[in-house]
Amino acid sequence: MIGEFITFSRHKQANKRDICLQNDTKGFVGRTYEVYLLSQAWEDESKGVFLLDAPDGTGKTSLLQTWLSQLEAANWVSADNVYAWSFPDTTDDMDLPTLAEEFVEHALPWFARNLQLPKAPLERITLLAKLIQRQRTLLVLDNFPTLSFDVDEETLASPTPSLAFLINSLAAYNRGLCVLATRQAIPACELFQQNIAQYTLPSLNPDEGEELLRQRGVMLMPTTLRKFAHDFSGHALTLDLLSSYLTNGGNMEDIHAILAWRNKDRGNLQTRAVLGLIEQWLWKTPELLLLYLITLLDRPVTQKELFLLLHSQRQAWFQRWLKPNETLQALLPLSKLSMREFSKVQRRLYQLHLITSAPDTGALDVHSLLRTYFRERVRTRFPGIPARLQGLLEKCTQTLVTILPPEAPALGNERQARYCWLGYSDMQTAINATRALGVKLEKSALQKHWYRAAIIANHLCENHLVLGNLSAAMYCARRGVAYAELSHDKPSLLQNTKLLTRLLRLTGNTREATFLLQRTRETCGLGTATKRLNA
Repeated sequence: MIGEFITFSRHKQANKRDICLQNDTKGFVGRTYEVYLLSQAWEDESKGVFLLDAPDGTGKTSLLQTWLSQLEAANWVSADNVYAWSFPDTTDDMDLPTLAEEFVEHALPWFARNLQLPKAPLERITLLAKLIQRQRTLLVLDNFPTLSFDVDEETLASPTPSLAFLINSLAAYNRGLCVLATRQAIPACELFQQNIAQYTLPSLNPDEGEELLRQRGVMLMPTTLRKFAHDFSGHALTLDLLSSYLTNGGNMEDIHAILAWRNKDRGNLQTRAVLGLIEQWLWKTPELLLLYLITLLDRPVTQKELFLLLHSQRQAWFQRWLKPNETLQALLPLSKLSMREFSKVQRRLYQLHLITSAPDTGALDVHSLLRTYFRERVRTRFPGIPARLQGLLEKCTQTLVTILPPEAPALGNERQARYCWLGYSDMQTAINATRALGVKLEKSALQKHWYRAAIIANHLCENHLVLGNLSAAMYCARRGVAYAELSHDKPSLLQNTKLLTRLLRLTGNTREATFLLQRTRETCGLGTATKRLNA
């Protein structure tokens, strides 16, 4: 899945519906210890980030969904906000800024609600970090791209937001927890090592593999099931695909042929071999053609959008978008299916565990390993098919938008109390939280955790402003700038300087504000980036 797959806000308007999992974790096997680790990290106030890494197909997404479903059943325990996002599959470093920008574009309005959003990328990512830190938020980022947590001058001057700055801020100070699921282990920043928990998800052991095959309906002796689990290296996705093949009339001799050249370090080759058996088994069926079509698309797609794309081939306006050597004739049999037949084909792929559907929209998607394999196969079988169908799909949906269901109308902007902007239910709660922040600030300063102290001072300053204590806000703003200078962190220095200069101008100290801006510009060495402070 890609994009938002679950959201929850305890203080959100009652008429705004959250996305729920809808018990999408049926048949989950094992991982009791891993669920316990995630729950412990959520309860541990000293941990701000949990790094979960494992190769593709090991079961990271299923683990997160199971844990989230348990929290959902318990009314999300003590969470004020829950926001889960899944990044699309990518191996190109050039796509990282685009992925970051897309995430911020969706997450920031959800957290900010009725606030006026800034346009500068650095200000947007800073605001998002502060909104997450203000409340006890569970932020889950699945399929997180592999990147460095270092933030330098080039990052600050970049026209796109930086995920590294967001994660560093949450590692330094976070009332909740940020869970990152990645394919490869990301070296945690040494400065925040004590605030980060890291765990590598292992493969299923033979007992868990046997239970998985049994739950999927494989009727074989326990010893045979355990042998399969061992020989396929406990790879959850491969065992799941193997069960689909065997329970639908697959040949055992073909499985033994795969095991003849088993190599634990080449688990993806075994997965591809099982996918090859499934492709042969589905040969010349509409199910295989639909699977080809879904893997050619870059994003999840709804049933209506697929149906629209297929039935638009015969239209003149559709033909103008195709080059003379490009054709979708290979997928023509799918366009002859009725909606009822099309739905039947889709359900069969879902029952075979070859596709998944989003819990909120029902959009269809495939696992990254399946997408890679079948995309290569369709290129070999039908070289005339366009390299990317995503553009064609978007044009079809824009041209015939009346066929698709309309989006829900936007909510009005109701005025709220000032303390509700900080996420508190009443004034007394805001006062108590401000006092707690003051204690954390003093503790961080005594321990010389300057970066954490700079972030807390910024939050404490805003709390005092909302409560109407201008002198205390000014004092905290000055401390925030001082701590940011001691930490040598340029993003936090820019952030705290901007807040302090606004207060100085508010109180008539324009000369001091100008001097402070000039000094910050010289310290950061970023003329273009710091000019935004004057805005």
